[in-house]
Amino acid sequence: MKPTLHLILEQLYELGIRSFCFVVREGEHMVQDYFTLRPEYIESLKSAKKYSPEIEDLRNLLSDIELKYVYQRTPKGFGDAVLSAKSFVSDDEFLLHAGDGYLLRGKKLLLDLIQKHDSLDASATLIVRKVEDPSKYGVVTPGDSAPGGVLEVKAVEEKPKRPTSNLALLPIYAFKPDIMDLLTGVNPGKTGEVELTDGIMQLIRTKGRVFALRLEDTDSQWLSVGNADRYFTSLQASKLQAEDSWSSAS
Repeated sequence: MKPTLHLILEQLYELGIRSFCFVVREGEHMVQDYFTLRPEYIESLKSAKKYSPEIEDLRNLLSDIELKYVYQRTPKGFGDAVLSAKSFVSDDEFLLHAGDGYLLRGKKLLLDLIQKHDSLDASATLIVRKVEDPSKYGVVTPGDSAPGGVLEVKAVEEKPKRPTSNLALLPIYAFKPDIMDLLTGVNPGKTGEVELTDGIMQLIRTKGRVFALRLEDTDSQWLSVGNADRYFTSLQASKLQAEDSWSSAS
């Protein structure tokens, strides 16, 4: 089975994105090693007759993209990880995707995210889903519905004791580059980390236009890989999707 980051990279590539940046902990080179595909490694696979079409597909993908790495010396939260990529983002709008989850059959929703972000001239566009215990997540306080069926976002809070809704954030966002300057001024929150949600609140306070799409399409499924059990469940779901695709193709 492919690692989650591999699946994410393929999915975003299918959307037309060609410039990527991975933020990883300093000293950990597993991600970069995986996506390097050194010539001697390729030759050893071919010699052992283990060179598969999937590796060739990855090789072709990597030849068609720009892939940068940013290494964090000391991880200080999701917001700090995003801020680490400031020089890579520069003055461009960008799509942010955490590496600990994957949107199964998510192409339609991700395209909608990008299109709504552009058409609404949004400062930030988020994806939310209903959860049973929102106190474990970043939570959105929704406002009125906006054109195109999206929600206006009045506030966001990380792991609130008294959630204002049951709408939890998925870690996939579209941003204008303004978020980087605002994150520069964000101090560690109650969790002791620099939270991305605090940066989004700064956008709202400074009259930024923030909207959210709901994950309601039964064709899409959010797979979280935050621990071993969830990772195994996600692998099984991905495997079933692949087997279903092969069955349909045949």
